Amino acid sequence: MTKKIYVKPPPQAKTFFIAQIVILSLFLLFGASFVFIAEGEARPFVAIFSLIWLAVCISLIVNAVKTLRMIKKGKIEVAEVADSSENTESSFATKLRDLEALKKEGLISDEEYRIKREDALKEKW
Repeated sequence: MTKKIYVKPPPQAKTFFIAQIVILSLFLLFGASFVFIAEGEARPFVAIFSLIWLAVCISLIVNAVKTLRMIKKGKIEVAEVADSSENTESSFATKLRDLEALKKEGLISDEEYRIKREDALKEKW
């Protein structure tokens, strides 16, 4: 089971995302105008560029609108955290494997490895 972590948005967040939507809408029009300006051999390349430009602008606008909806609810989801009560054996084994990898990569000394391994073995598993 996962838990969602929420934070209260700062007061200026709503203004920021409204401004983002307005600016991206202007960028959207700017990118669409390239198709009409381009002439000759450049037209196919400009059309491809414009499609990419429009897709990026639209996706950013959609993201800003979703965030504004979360702000109206009074909370923004920032992370999902797994419940720590799940399968402790695999987390114990993972901890030991990670410790071994740190030692092999030379990120911890033999003494640090020995101490951390003893600590891990003392924990309930």
